[in-house]
Amino acid sequence: MTGPPDSKAYCETKFILDAALELNIRVGTDGTELVMVAPMRVPYETRRWFEIKLDEYRAEVIAFIQRENAARTEGVS
Repeated sequence: MTGPPDSKAYCETKFILDAALELNIRVGTDGTELVMVAPMRVPYETRRWFEIKLDEYRAEVIAFIQRENAARTEGVS
């Protein structure tokens, strides 16, 4: 899991996902797998870097996305 918001894993995960968002790269999960959708204008080397980092921090990224989605859906009925 990503741990508290001041942990190293949390910070690295947030950095990766924020950087992806700036490049219009979308990352999603079903709870076990990650899906990355990147525009064709993003260079191959950049897409590959994100693939490697997402794989390296797979558990942390999944937990982060699930936590963010849970926060968004609270109070929605």
